[in-house]
Amino acid sequence: MSIARVLALWLVLVPLAAAQQQPQRGMPEDIGGVPEEKEFKEDALKLPPLPEDASLLPFQPRGYSRNKFYIDRKSLLLGEDRVVRYTVVVVSPSGVRNVSYEGMRCKTSEYKVYAYGTQDGKWTNVKDARWQDVGRTQSSFRFGLWVDYFCASEAVAGRNVDDLVLNLQGKAPYQSNTTRN
Repeated sequence: MSIARVLALWLVLVPLAAAQQQPQRGMPEDIGGVPEEKEFKEDALKLPPLPEDASLLPFQPRGYSRNKFYIDRKSLLLGEDRVVRYTVVVVSPSGVRNVSYEGMRCKTSEYKVYAYGTQDGKWTNVKDARWQDVGRTQSSFRFGLWVDYFCASEAVAGRNVDDLVLNLQGKAPYQSNTTRN
């Protein structure tokens, strides 16, 4: 066999052998790939107590609204399933309050309404509650929660509930103590 043939054969076989030894993108052995998400399993629903005014944190959605928006600090929860759960209170200029307990999945930019607060101080579960797209409407308070307070792209915008509270208060959760006044 000539040197040219051996060299040509070597140039073909060596890359093929190396490719077989390298894990393919997305395979579990490839630490550089994006790991496959395990099938989503939602935590069991446990409704919190209805909110008290003292625990309400105001937040401002992106679009203009005459309504006032609040999250009940005591209801804020980051579940094992990575769903941010919260009670939202929307107060109209005339004083009408709408209260709902909801969840938000940052990974899929979806929300779910689990229950509505009633005037007699109880929760009414939503029948057949489903995950819905947050949408990209500036006037939607859920879009504001998703983009400005609870989520950073597909991840939760914080390590825990305390970080989410800081986000709602307009404080950077990872800000150094030396830079605060």
